[in-house]
Amino acid sequence: MGPVIKLSERHLQLSGKIIHVLLARSIVTEKENELLFHFGGQLLRFSIREFHMMTGLKCIGEIEQKEDETENQDYTWDLLEGGHNLDDLEEQLSKTSEDSSDERVSLAMLLLIESILLQRSAVYKFPLENVKKAQDINMLMSYPWGREAYTLLLKSNKRAVKTKLEKVKYDLQGFPLAFHLWILESIPLMQSAYSTTIPILQTQEGTPSFLCEKYTCTVTPSIGQVLKVEGATNLKVTCVLPSIPHDPEDNVSMEDKADEDLDAVIELFRKGYKIKADDWRNRSIDSVDAIEEIARKSSLFDNMEIGHEASASNVNCLVSEFKRFSDKMEDNFKSMTSRLSIMEEGFKDLKSRVSILEDKHISDNKKDDTYPVEDEVNDTDNMEQTYTSPVSRTTRGEDENDEVK
Repeated sequence: MGPVIKLSERHLQLSGKIIHVLLARSIVTEKENELLFHFGGQLLRFSIREFHMMTGLKCIGEIEQKEDETENQDYTWDLLEGGHNLDDLEEQLSKTSEDSSDERVSLAMLLLIESILLQRSAVYKFPLENVKKAQDINMLMSYPWGREAYTLLLKSNKRAVKTKLEKVKYDLQGFPLAFHLWILESIPLMQSAYSTTIPILQTQEGTPSFLCEKYTCTVTPSIGQVLKVEGATNLKVTCVLPSIPHDPEDNVSMEDKADEDLDAVIELFRKGYKIKADDWRNRSIDSVDAIEEIARKSSLFDNMEIGHEASASNVNCLVSEFKRFSDKMEDNFKSMTSRLSIMEEGFKDLKSRVSILEDKHISDNKKDDTYPVEDEVNDTDNMEQTYTSPVSRTTRGEDENDEVK
């Protein structure tokens, strides 16, 4: 619970407006143990994996307490028998001897768990099962409280979406701050506008650092301000958060109803696909076009890695889509090759015809350049017979004048 305890010390403000806007954009699916939303036309998924990434809480482990483990209870707390609230727990802690350090640690841990992770109304009575777990320190420390906190938050969110969104005010149970921070983490523009973050320092090599540790301050905007972020032209939304290095519970999940189509769509978004207006209008996504867009944007054909959270059916679906796309490209290539072959034959025929025309043109030019010698000689003679020079005409004129005289 280290990251959560540090988070509580920072007194971050829970933004009901941000949460309300996203709950109002819920998408109803067959899935019972995860939530799906849309914001700015893009999808976001919230599951136990995202809850764990934000809080670092243990979410993998046995939920039900075994019968033999109930016999290993170290303490007796009369004030907590038959159900209790937080006031009862505080009173029991105050009456515990200061010398009983382990007992006080157990009570203090239970108080933190129930007041932070399992938040309820002030009058709610927590079940005796929580007390039994806390009475065995080993059980208390190894129990997956994160799974229980997520389940409570999940049910509360679903109930609010179904019946309470039109009300002026409603309560969320569990640990809604984790949901709030997940929204900020998934919408970077919202994060930069309404929170302050710091780089996460790696305290020990090989150990994970969880996302809540970066947040030092949060702001509570109005609904109008949240809607302004949604309408921003540079809005980016992360559907599935990338893995945290060295996280042993990165593949945590809860058994749910099978929905191969939804899983395939989520996988497309995880790979970087951005939904379009036509997808909403058609109520479907052309998977071939989506895969082609992903490949164009992120060179998916060169370095595609199937996420380890993807199911076998999802992998088969993606492989089938890639095969379909590959076959389509191969058919197009064959068609183009055939058309090029036809064009090449046509070009050869055209070249042959041009060659014939060129040979004929050369032959005709040779005939035009050959002149008959005899005709030229005869023509020259005729010219000599008929041509009279100016001198001879003058001489002849003078003779004629002499004769008249």
